[in-house]
Amino acid sequence: MNKSSLITAIKTFSPKEIKEFSEFVASPFFNKNTNVIKLFEIIRKTFPDFEPAKLEKEKVFKKIFPSNQYKDSTMRLLMFYLFEVVEKFLAYSRFTNNEFIFKDNLLYELFERKLYKDFEKNVEHTLADLDEHSIRDAAYYKNRYIFAEHKLSYLAELYLGKYEKYLNTENIRHFSDNITYFYLISVLKYYAITLNTTYLYNVKFDTSVFENILQSFNVEQFKDVPLIIIYYKVIMLFLKPEEEQNFFDLKELIRVHEKSIDKNTISDLYINLENYCHRKVRSGNLKFQKESQDIYILELQSGVYFIHGSMPNSFFTSCVVGGCRLKEFEWVKGFIEKYTIELEESNRDSFYNYGMSYLNNDLANYEKALEYLAKVKFDEQYLKMDVRLLQCMIYYNLVWNLPLQSLLDTFKKTIQNNKYITEGRKLLYIKFIKYLNQMNNHRFKGDRKSCTLMLEELEKEDYFPYKTWLISEAQKILR
Repeated sequence: MNKSSLITAIKTFSPKEIKEFSEFVASPFFNKNTNVIKLFEIIRKTFPDFEPAKLEKEKVFKKIFPSNQYKDSTMRLLMFYLFEVVEKFLAYSRFTNNEFIFKDNLLYELFERKLYKDFEKNVEHTLADLDEHSIRDAAYYKNRYIFAEHKLSYLAELYLGKYEKYLNTENIRHFSDNITYFYLISVLKYYAITLNTTYLYNVKFDTSVFENILQSFNVEQFKDVPLIIIYYKVIMLFLKPEEEQNFFDLKELIRVHEKSIDKNTISDLYINLENYCHRKVRSGNLKFQKESQDIYILELQSGVYFIHGSMPNSFFTSCVVGGCRLKEFEWVKGFIEKYTIELEESNRDSFYNYGMSYLNNDLANYEKALEYLAKVKFDEQYLKMDVRLLQCMIYYNLVWNLPLQSLLDTFKKTIQNNKYITEGRKLLYIKFIKYLNQMNNHRFKGDRKSCTLMLEELEKEDYFPYKTWLISEAQKILR
């Protein structure tokens, strides 16, 4: 029973929701089956641990039907009925917690029942509430046009046939402007998502509808709707990557309008800025390493990096790696010490040790870096590869020529035999192994001529992990 959909759903309840659901399931309006109430009360007593032993179906059945022999079909049916009530509760909670969805449905009913006095009072109160709303996202403009439409429908009924009474500029503008803003924010947002997906996964979509919209798009028309301009700038990061001013405009727009944008959207916008920086760095524009780190700091200051209550692992490592590349070692050390606690508990120790290993390698504390790295335990495939890359660099820095040679050979075989790593990613790792292997041999043999040829080839290569570091180390050999 512990692995059932029923228990899985109830496990997501907060203590407050458990109390509310207890009242909900006991209400005859939502449930008239007393055995369903008994079943929930038994489950409730196991909250929040939900110990499997206490939720064995036979034991639960005995508590509900003490004089009956266990019947699995009866137990399954009771669980099904309770799960139906859980679904009603979830939908009801969502409905009542969103005041605008609630008012939208209420207005439909008031209008249908011709309760115009209450209708007028509710529509005016709702529009006034929207005026006080600080977040101006797509949902805001959607609600504005929905309630403007309610008002227009009411006026049409009130002044039947007298169009001049209600078809004025203000009423029409409220409706048409807000539906336009809602539409454009939604379209531009999903165009940005499409372009990002196209870039990340190398897939093609038909974007002709989006392109047609942009052909007649005039940014100047939407100065009072910042989110439209913001998403337009996001799109330009993809369509015109050479026009770097779009990046700086977007960064400033987010800063200026941060209070009118919800945190999830702010987080997505910062990720778009991060990704643009990464693309510029990969193309050889290293000034965007600093810009990338500035974005991470802005995210830390605004607290928008959280996902499900924790700092994402990738965000943590990006901050560490970015700070080290800029030689901001004191900042990196302080970041690791301060923010490791915000990682998921299961990964916390490994990411702390990985961060400290990376930092100590850059500080030339190579033995210490290895000590930290030995404590890292990652299950995810790409994180394992990151550990191996760092280990290779530490071995190289320690001038452990033969152990490095052995490590690179093993690393190469691991990559080639791994079924879970994409071919594109494998190629990037193989390039790293190839050039580090050559560089190790050139350094060991003192072969400057071969090293020079390798460096020339390396500089022409497209981006791959630690290409910049390899170039820097090759240049050291040739000094």
